[in-house]
Amino acid sequence: MYSILFLVISSFFSSVDSQGEYAWQPLFDGKTLTDWSVPVFGGDGEVKVQDGHLVIGQGAMITGVKYEKVFPRVNYEIRYEAKRTVGNDFFAALTFPVGEGCCTFINGGWGGGTIGLSCVDGMDASENETSSFFSFKDNQWYRFRIFVTGTLIRVWIDEPVKDGKRKETLVIDLKIGEKKISLRDETSQYQPLGVCTWVSEGHIRNIEYRKLKPEEVK
Repeated sequence: MYSILFLVISSFFSSVDSQGEYAWQPLFDGKTLTDWSVPVFGGDGEVKVQDGHLVIGQGAMITGVKYEKVFPRVNYEIRYEAKRTVGNDFFAALTFPVGEGCCTFINGGWGGGTIGLSCVDGMDASENETSSFFSFKDNQWYRFRIFVTGTLIRVWIDEPVKDGKRKETLVIDLKIGEKKISLRDETSQYQPLGVCTWVSEGHIRNIEYRKLKPEEVK
């Protein structure tokens, strides 16, 4: 009887530990820039924390922040919310690791609506197979979710529709295969993980990540 009870208890705590290992973990505390640095590119906008948001101000070109703690290179999912308040270009582009390399998810580049990955096989988000158009409204929160394994990259955009309802759309589904994943020079300063804007102001909040379970990787 005691051995059965021990097995039940052990199984329960093993399950709790397993869930904890793959649970969502915050990357931004909503109060400070702890664990983040602000690379200087030239003509940068102001970076600050305001009302629980990470605010990346409008600069002459690129402005952003870099995560300074250890982050997985592969088999993870990251999500965050962002809105554009000033400008008409990307407002929360995420640079993230993909195995030994890195790339950047562009949200609203090239005049405000281009999305895609920079770079795939040396081509940026406006040129490669991940490129598409998404209509972003200013001052509206969007949720972005990026799923990364050694073989694929998937990106979803979650947007409000009406009556409090939201709609999540898979916008990128890239099978990596033999493709070369790389960065543009401007975003290389944010690798392996960072967020940036281009001549725009972006507000970012609820930045979180989790490790993928083995069955998800398969």
